[in-house]
Amino acid sequence: MLFIDSSYLIALLIDNDKNNSRASVLANKISEKKLINNTVLSETLNSYINSGGKLTKELFSMINETYDIHYLSEKEYEKTIDTYLNYDSAINYNDCTILQSMKKFDINRIVSFDSNFDKIEWIKRIY
Repeated sequence: MLFIDSSYLIALLIDNDKNNSRASVLANKISEKKLINNTVLSETLNSYINSGGKLTKELFSMINETYDIHYLSEKEYEKTIDTYLNYDSAINYNDCTILQSMKKFDINRIVSFDSNFDKIEWIKRIY
């Protein structure tokens, strides 16, 4: 199973994103099960904020059909704060929610264009 970051999803969905062509190549190579969390969902949907509600709803439906979504619990958000403090703000809070989801599902690979994940020694970033 792979974790999918919003930087990859947004690049895949927005034609003029600087990483769009790389994201398209990766999309054709990825065949295994893919997981996102509610943070990635929010970040991705927010990238379409000026596109109107109908397009955002269609995007939500497509994401919901394509990816497994982990909705963090209150307890997981509390653990995320500990993770954030552990990295002393070197990793932003949203990315710490991703680390929380990856730990829960024992995932060590992430598809992302965000080099901050390279700071986490147990993660292999695919980009």
